[in-house]
Amino acid sequence: MSEFLLLAPEIIVLAGALFALFADRVTHRPSAPAHIGAPLAVVAAAVALVIGTRGGILGGMIALDSVSLFSRVAIALLLAVWLRWVSGRGTGAERPAEAVAFAMLSAVGGMLMVSARDLIVFYISLELSTMPAYILMGYRRADARGLEGALKYFLLSMLTSLVMLYGLSFAYGISGSTSYADLGRLDGGVLGQLAVAFVLVGLFAKLSAAPFHYWTPDAYAGAPASSVAYVSTVPKVAGTVALVQLVAAFGANGATVTGVLVAGSLLSMAIGNLAAYPQTDLRRLMAYSGVAHSGYILLAVAAGGAGGHAAVFYAVAYAVPSMALMLLGAEEGTALDDLGGLAARRPAIAWAAVAWLLSLVGIPPMVGFFGKLSMFTAAVEGGLLWLVLVAVAMSVVSAGYYFRVLRALFFGERLDAGTVAGKPAVAIAFGALTVATLALGVFASGVMDVFGLRF
Repeated sequence: MSEFLLLAPEIIVLAGALFALFADRVTHRPSAPAHIGAPLAVVAAAVALVIGTRGGILGGMIALDSVSLFSRVAIALLLAVWLRWVSGRGTGAERPAEAVAFAMLSAVGGMLMVSARDLIVFYISLELSTMPAYILMGYRRADARGLEGALKYFLLSMLTSLVMLYGLSFAYGISGSTSYADLGRLDGGVLGQLAVAFVLVGLFAKLSAAPFHYWTPDAYAGAPASSVAYVSTVPKVAGTVALVQLVAAFGANGATVTGVLVAGSLLSMAIGNLAAYPQTDLRRLMAYSGVAHSGYILLAVAAGGAGGHAAVFYAVAYAVPSMALMLLGAEEGTALDDLGGLAARRPAIAWAAVAWLLSLVGIPPMVGFFGKLSMFTAAVEGGLLWLVLVAVAMSVVSAGYYFRVLRALFFGERLDAGTVAGKPAVAIAFGALTVATLALGVFASGVMDVFGLRF
């Protein structure tokens, strides 16, 4: 098989993105790009499964191992669900064609990033993944608040990208190579530690991990909830995989890396969970919740060993219910009061939301429980028992603000509640996310065996 054919999933999604730019002008149907893009993303996931795992391709710059296989499929399927929802609801007053194209381009960048084994491929993929996200966050061009949030996101993200590029330059200067396999040559000297620290700064910012999370609440609060549903989930999966792979490559600086990861984990869990408590806007609440969940991910990565695979699985376990909640916010409104009485108006969606919230807390049999269990087990085996105890305590704290959402759904009252028209495409999207929340938890071991992940 030609090496380029091994990149068929990325090529399929890229073709869909280019088609989306012109589809509505050809078909004169604004929803056509999303209608066509969703099945293309499913096909891309199926092709990735058929290709499976492969050794180094394109001179070793890209490799398809079990982690990249799992994350490629997950990114494509999350994209498909998001596009299916957009095909039913649209993007408000703005044309959806460009939003569909940007989301698909971002997914291409993410799918390439999880397979990268070279710093140049990694950085180009990272920018391809995040630059369309800047536009999605500021998609409502007439909304000054949204543009302000998008500008904050753009400026901080570009600044941290430059810092990370500086670190990558140091790494290349010391190791004499851009290959991940040669990053182990980085010595434990000052320059080597600076290279590692600068790279981690960039990745922390992409993952919304403390102390580089400040852009997240403002950017989310100003953006359309449908954009947040995508930007807060799919790039996070890709960023987690990149973090796991680069940390594994920084062999000689393991102590420095572990120290930074532990500090970042502790700060993220504390700041994210405590700051989420008083929020009354679902987007800000989920923004701080995302910071906290980045802390759990850093905990698993710091543990090393099986913690890397556990972190990647948990990134997907977080993305599924998080995307569902933000899509619900896009339909009903993003203030917690907007969700009042949903159990009476849309009982099926309200009960599905119970599953999403329980998964985020980490209650069995939801996927979030299995994800946290695997991460905490790896962390205990890695000698981080004290940090696991902090994480368990923070998970208990998180139940408090997730319960506020639950209370609004079943016991709140919304006086001006209208009727949200049912759409088959929307039902499919919410149904897929709910089934994934349950099935990935109940059949987690079997799913991991299929992809060759180990805990």
